[in-house]
Amino acid sequence: MHEVSIAGAIIDAVLDAAKKNNAEKVSEVFIEVGELTALYPDQLRFIFETITAGTVAEGAKYDIKVIKPMIKCKCSYNGPVESFEKLHFFMPTIKCPKCGETDVEITAGRECCVKRIKIS
Repeated sequence: MHEVSIAGAIIDAVLDAAKKNNAEKVSEVFIEVGELTALYPDQLRFIFETITAGTVAEGAKYDIKVIKPMIKCKCSYNGPVESFEKLHFFMPTIKCPKCGETDVEITAGRECCVKRIKIS
């Protein structure tokens, strides 16, 4: 359940930003989550709703954008990965769609960040 600890860290960051800005209410939170993190928006929303009860973020809307994996390969390919082998609890095997190489640099798809929050 790594989702709970990550969701907790996200909410801690949101509440810290709200406190620093003297917010009375957090109305919306914009988050980017990479597909390779294995964090699922519906699970995150449920956890957020649960752990924000009684805080200024209670009832906030969570706008979660899922970022697709992007790679850079030695063969000069730089772009999206059309498909990859998804394995539960393991890092997926990612191959270059141009040459089939697995030794690639992942340039997107692993992020997990709060982009902005709306407060009042």
